[in-house]
Amino acid sequence: MFMLKRLLLSITLTLFISPVLLVQASNVSQQLLTMPITLTTGEVVTLAQYQGKKPVYLKFWATWCKPCIEQMPHFEQISQQHSDNLAIIAINLGINDNLAAVQKMQQEFNLSMPMAIDKSGDLAQAFRLLGTPYHLLFDKQMNLVHLGHKADSVLDNKISLLSSEQQLDLLADNAITETALPLELGLNDNKIQAFLFTATWCDWYFKDSRPSSSQQCIAAQNSINYLTQQFANIEWQGIISRLWTGPAELANYTKKYQVKHAIAIDVSNSMFHQYAVKELPSLIMVKDGEVILRTSDFYEPEALAEQISKL
Repeated sequence: MFMLKRLLLSITLTLFISPVLLVQASNVSQQLLTMPITLTTGEVVTLAQYQGKKPVYLKFWATWCKPCIEQMPHFEQISQQHSDNLAIIAINLGINDNLAAVQKMQQEFNLSMPMAIDKSGDLAQAFRLLGTPYHLLFDKQMNLVHLGHKADSVLDNKISLLSSEQQLDLLADNAITETALPLELGLNDNKIQAFLFTATWCDWYFKDSRPSSSQQCIAAQNSINYLTQQFANIEWQGIISRLWTGPAELANYTKKYQVKHAIAIDVSNSMFHQYAVKELPSLIMVKDGEVILRTSDFYEPEALAEQISKL
């Protein structure tokens, strides 16, 4: 009789405790769950506040990203069909973008989902963004169940299942854990360090959507090629965005612009994040760990050279 009572007590406790534990279970870190997402309305939300209540769909995008724009009708359709059962948040990268550009896109496509702009780059870094569009699905317990770039039947099926509270296979716990190591540049700390933050694609990809940025990207690399000859006492380093970029793209870029200075892909995105680079291209000069110059204007290399000579 004693053993039977203990067994019944154990079953009763399990029935009461399991739902609580289930709500708390997640295959993503507490840091991600509590990462603040600031909406354009000023409201701040986190994944944690939806845990145990409803699944979440995050989509990273940019106004100049052609596939992102192509997917917008689909994105709004998902919002119309599933917003009652699914928390949907659009996150603009905030790179070569601003609130006015985002609002224009909202109006053009009649977007109804909450919108955020990743002004600090914290979200892109935390969720390990490698390119846009970037879709992330979390189930009701905030387990990551989908990562991808396509708006296809796989994504649609998973969204439908999540909306009807069906269980999905979980992704690995480290699916969005950063595995790349920070750059080891081996620079001389006794010298001024000059970092050109740019992308192998910004000269041609921005040509139609951001023509001024496209021209700045071209002028930036040509200016740095000139400035490296003028200021040999400065440690020059090209820092290339990891978005859509690998060794082949870097090799083509280096050849195209006849780059002679050191250049490397920021494979962990740590330098872009550390210096909060949100405009391509950007030149950041550092002395004794402090930023002493920051500019995204490369149209007049002689004027920039004069400015550098006074540092």
